[in-house]
Amino acid sequence: MLFKDIVGQQNLKNRLIQTVNEGRISHAQLFVGKSGFGTLPLAIAYAQYITCKNKQEGDSCGACTSCIKFNKLAHPDLHFSFPVSTNSSVKAKPVSNDFMQDWRELNLQKTYFDLDEWHEKIDIVQKQSLISVHESHEVIKKLTLKPFEAEYKMLLIWKAEHMNASASNKLLKLIEEPTGKTIIILIAEDEEALLKTITSRTQLIRVPPIAQEDIKKYLEQKEQIGVEKANQIAALAEGDVLVADEKLHYSEDQEMFFNLFVTWMRGCYEANVEKMHTWVEQVSDRKFGRERQKRFLEYALEVMREGMIRNYSENGLQRFDGAEGNFMKKFAPFVHENNVFGIMEILNEAHYHVSRNAYAKILFMDMSMKFANLLKVKKRTFVS
Repeated sequence: MLFKDIVGQQNLKNRLIQTVNEGRISHAQLFVGKSGFGTLPLAIAYAQYITCKNKQEGDSCGACTSCIKFNKLAHPDLHFSFPVSTNSSVKAKPVSNDFMQDWRELNLQKTYFDLDEWHEKIDIVQKQSLISVHESHEVIKKLTLKPFEAEYKMLLIWKAEHMNASASNKLLKLIEEPTGKTIIILIAEDEEALLKTITSRTQLIRVPPIAQEDIKKYLEQKEQIGVEKANQIAALAEGDVLVADEKLHYSEDQEMFFNLFVTWMRGCYEANVEKMHTWVEQVSDRKFGRERQKRFLEYALEVMREGMIRNYSENGLQRFDGAEGNFMKKFAPFVHENNVFGIMEILNEAHYHVSRNAYAKILFMDMSMKFANLLKVKKRTFVS
């Protein structure tokens, strides 16, 4: 991973490079920030720069023997730890080494990804993952060895907040007193979820949101979209590449979401269990994917908000037009003050549970049954 392949963050890149060139490399560091800000790729690029045999002014050379191995995440002195769980292949005591091929594949396929995508990659979508005490034993074994090729051994712990208490306590001594020539980089989104004894012994590096202009350039160059659309998405991305990608895919999926929503609401209004079941099977299919399920629920929330706007606000606030606008004229009267709070609560709760690996068929059928009742609730009328 080269620094130039990471979106934005030039000031932080310069600081990291400076610490290497000035010989001020801390043995234990904590990169804190959202995955979409680039915490993991920054840590990998930093580790690659440290080991590069022909450092350039602002980046690794990308061509020396060390860089070539780093580009495949196969350097013998580069070690990773990350949250895992049992799956169809690993039945007990899972550790990172059991999933290293999957880890390399995902990193080489995508510079930016989150925990949900990692779960999908290793087929544990219905489970929670963690960094266990079994992992800490493996780490300690690896880091007691001398470096094979580089000056330093390096351990990158991704999603370090997912270490359980036993693993954290086992690794604490290693962080306090690492074996010679060892660099440990913890990567986390939630600093508060880590033991205070660990955070107090690391050099904290806060990874900030990416500048809007850098997100815009990324969308224009990598995603090949126009300037106007890139500006719109970059403004909504909040400095997060993953959010920018989600917004981009959301717009691409919107027509499909509209058709799904119309089918769903008709089945719910008719209280037609067969139609609802068919719809649930479609959105629960594994090919549909959890990320798309979440985006669909976000779309449904937008439709419900639009219904309230059409009922109680000026036309200038409306954002749906075309086929969606025509549908909303008929649908809006069914979203009103007597049912909208229940509808919003159901959608928000569903989004939360989908993010946490809920069983989709049960979740969406339960939602459908509740909507069948809520859509029948009468709008309050006032007698003058």
